[in-house]
Amino acid sequence: MDRALLDTDIFSEILKGIDTTVVTRAVAYRAIWGRYTISTITVMEIVKGLHKMGREDEVQRFLGGLSTV
Repeated sequence: MDRALLDTDIFSEILKGIDTTVVTRAVAYRAIWGRYTISTITVMEIVKGLHKMGREDEVQRFLGGLSTV
């Protein structure tokens, strides 16, 4: 499995954890590489989406957890 920059849609699906195919591949990817590779654009898009949904608590949790992903 090659290292990849994950786009917002895929990273969002990983965070949701609903699609078993995405979750399975994400777990395998993280086992090999130790972390996900995302861009600052992805971070901003997720934060913007959480703001739109009024999930300010999730914004802080997401930003706080970035160092682990």
